[in-house]
Amino acid sequence: MDQNPSIQNVLTPSVDDEISLSDIAALLWKSRKFILNFTIVVLVLVTGLMIVSKLMPPEKSFYPNRYTPQAMVLIGSPSSASSLSSSLGSLAGLAGLGASGNTNGALSVVLATSNSTLDPIIEKVDLRSRIHSKKPLTQYGLRMSIKPHLKAKFDATTNILTLSYEDIDPVFARDVVNNTVNILSDRFVSLSGTKAGAQRDLLEKKLVDVKASIDNMESRVKQFQAKYGVMDVEALAKEQVTVIAQMRSQLILKEIEIDNYKKVSSIDDPQLKNLQGERDSIASKIQELERGKGNNLTGAMMPSQREMPSIAFEYQELERDMLVQTEVYKLLTQQFELAKLNATGTDPVFQVLELAETPEKSSNASRAKILIIAAFAAFFIAILLVFVRNAWVAMKSDPEVIAKFR
Repeated sequence: MDQNPSIQNVLTPSVDDEISLSDIAALLWKSRKFILNFTIVVLVLVTGLMIVSKLMPPEKSFYPNRYTPQAMVLIGSPSSASSLSSSLGSLAGLAGLGASGNTNGALSVVLATSNSTLDPIIEKVDLRSRIHSKKPLTQYGLRMSIKPHLKAKFDATTNILTLSYEDIDPVFARDVVNNTVNILSDRFVSLSGTKAGAQRDLLEKKLVDVKASIDNMESRVKQFQAKYGVMDVEALAKEQVTVIAQMRSQLILKEIEIDNYKKVSSIDDPQLKNLQGERDSIASKIQELERGKGNNLTGAMMPSQREMPSIAFEYQELERDMLVQTEVYKLLTQQFELAKLNATGTDPVFQVLELAETPEKSSNASRAKILIIAAFAAFFIAILLVFVRNAWVAMKSDPEVIAKFR
């Protein structure tokens, strides 16, 4: 299928349409004055602008010198409240002791730009007097005038927090950074002390509770011993058996005495009645001892034989609880002493390595560098304009191109 000749010419450019390097060089040489003049004009304009920006007051200049002082702080990893030994087991969980993750770095970044840090900075540097505004200054507006320029960066590999602030006033920028460091230091000291103090107070409270339980058990043991006149249940049972055996032996002897006396006395003999009364008294005491209503040899209450198992169980349970609470009290006392040491002797989490100093060199791009960039940019823009102008002249003088647009 035949194609339109005009379209064929567009799809297959001729050799004459190709641009050689010699043509480009000739075009640039021919336009050398324009390129040079354009570059000089742009360079002069930019130089003038840079000189004007340098001479203008920093607060009014469109390109003032900006300064960025920095401070470096070492953020320590949070250590556990205390190293718990294996013998504590679940006791550490009951006491509320546990290890925390390494979150101080992230915490320092958050605190650096938080409102609780910005508000004291605003007061310390007297920001209200520096801002000249016809509208009333709100606390939010004051915060937003500082927050975008205050940077906090934490390096997890070195645990170093870098604080910086950018401003046209190097002294003001330095004061903002150093005040931020001081405020963060106080915050970390407060947080660390609160944590250690809370742990110490919790242990102290638990010690008081356990001590009260021990005192209560000791009181119950003393009441038991005072009630039964013995130090333990085994001695109580042995004494009960001894007392009943003695009473039974007395009863047997009294019966023998009565039988022997009956052989030599009359029925209404007063002595015989006395002996029978003594026998009945001994028998009555034996019954009281067996029922738990009698007294032992020291005059203390003597329980019945039926009550002995339950009394023994109660006393053993009391002794067991006493031993457990005593052991718990020992372990809590050890942890309380460790908590007191941690509250006063832990390594500082927030260590200032270097405070910010007043910078002498601006942190933004130097004006000489801007002039060099402007010179190169103007040179290449001039070359581009030469090519565009040449292409436009060629298009206007080419009937075929004009016909295509028409």
